[in-house]
Amino acid sequence: MRKHVTRSFDTLNRNIILLLLFLFPLLLFAQQSDNTAVYYNPVIPGDFPDPTIIRVGNTYYAAATSNDFAPCYPFYESKDLVNWKQIGSIFIRPPKWAAKGFWAPELSYNNGTYFVYYAAKRKGDLVSCIGVATTRDPHKGFTDHGIIIDWGKEAIDPFVFKDDDGKLYITWKAYGLNQDRPTEILASELSPDGLSLVGKHFSLTRYDEGWKGEGAEGELVIKHGKYYYHLYSIGGCCDEHCTYEVLVARSTSIKGDWEQNLTPLLHGGDRWRCPGHGTVVETQDHRFYFLHHAYHNTDFQFIGRQGMLDELIWDEKTGWPQFKNGDTCSVYASMPFKNTVQVRDSVYTDDFSTNKNLKFWQWDLDRAEPKIYISNKKLTLTSSQTGIVFAGLSPKTGDYTFVAGIAKRSDSQSGICVYGNSKNLLAYMVDKSQLTLFQDRNGERQILAQTNIPGNNPVSLKLEAVNGQLFRFFWSFDQVNWTPIKTSDKNYDGAFLPPWGGAMRVGLVLDNHLNDKAEYTYVKLSNNFNK
Repeated sequence: MRKHVTRSFDTLNRNIILLLLFLFPLLLFAQQSDNTAVYYNPVIPGDFPDPTIIRVGNTYYAAATSNDFAPCYPFYESKDLVNWKQIGSIFIRPPKWAAKGFWAPELSYNNGTYFVYYAAKRKGDLVSCIGVATTRDPHKGFTDHGIIIDWGKEAIDPFVFKDDDGKLYITWKAYGLNQDRPTEILASELSPDGLSLVGKHFSLTRYDEGWKGEGAEGELVIKHGKYYYHLYSIGGCCDEHCTYEVLVARSTSIKGDWEQNLTPLLHGGDRWRCPGHGTVVETQDHRFYFLHHAYHNTDFQFIGRQGMLDELIWDEKTGWPQFKNGDTCSVYASMPFKNTVQVRDSVYTDDFSTNKNLKFWQWDLDRAEPKIYISNKKLTLTSSQTGIVFAGLSPKTGDYTFVAGIAKRSDSQSGICVYGNSKNLLAYMVDKSQLTLFQDRNGERQILAQTNIPGNNPVSLKLEAVNGQLFRFFWSFDQVNWTPIKTSDKNYDGAFLPPWGGAMRVGLVLDNHLNDKAEYTYVKLSNNFNK
């Protein structure tokens, strides 16, 4: 009997120890979750280059470059700096003066008015100029006021700064396309209404007076203590060979001599490469966060420069700023605000029961604007222009799946597409009798695969992407059993697709001949954040 009791206690003790060993990591994780909750970068995934950010009250707003896609400048809103919701775009269609090249917007807020200063290529000569638009309510769109800076061959990267005395200043990158002189960051006082320049411009980067390093861009100015701090980016910005990094200079006068610190404030790491071109926002409790962009180390230009968040602090001894988590982009960091949980929307789906999501579909400004409308739970895509008609979305990760249901097969080809620009795309299309996979590469079309498809039933088409570059294509009648289209390679390489400085879109496509149209019953874009 005593032996039996001893064995029972031994078993009980062993079970208690095993239970404690099991529970300890959970308890530790719960404590960490309570006290050191973290967010993961990017906070705005997908193509979000040259981001700008402002705070109005307890609400944050952000916008970014849209290049040659419209609607122009995706526009986001947040309450906590980590969870962002796209509420639309700055412009549904380009302002009347602008053709394309919608780069580097700069948001500003003054006396109840929201401003956006932006660079775009002027119609006719395609010179990049800086325009301005305003609104009293960012949910109701912006009114354009036209060009305010026309500077030689190029004016880009505007930034607006309000000094302690209430004066407004605007800075911009100039001479970038001029072979006769180096790139400079110029500045000018702005009129009190923010709509015109005042007085004589001045330089923040006087190369003739000792400024080191050409090509500075993506600048910002922030006042902290007795110093004005000038953060700027330098190096190659925009493909897998990029060298972008962030440097800082300071001065006791915005017009004075700048003391440069040539040790990079922020540079690339193992997972996130080539950070830069961002702006700083101050929270209500006087902390500072830098919203900027960086490339994922495997997805690169296929997905684009993504929206990253890092906290900026000042060294009390030296007075120089530094990033709280080191000089490389944070993979993860402490939440800016307590009681915040980061939520990632990994799946975008639409059954076209309403038209509320139409504002997110983009088109190429080098093509005629497509006509997109919803009726009877179907999305219809058509255009007045013959040839390729495309409407797309920005994938958020390099590993994603895109599926669309074709409502009706006809003599015209319709389907899905990975799109770089008007000369480079990869399309998977169906008509009454055939499936066709083809590419347009530098404007030259090549058929990659074709197969007959039985009957005339509606069909769903699917593509799978790996690292934003390698693709596989499938079709199905029932959305359960998927048949791959046969190609010579298991994965098709789309390395040629993205334009310099841009990223790809995935979406719907029609090969329009004369009043053709494509009808879709649903779309689903699934992004894999587990990488």
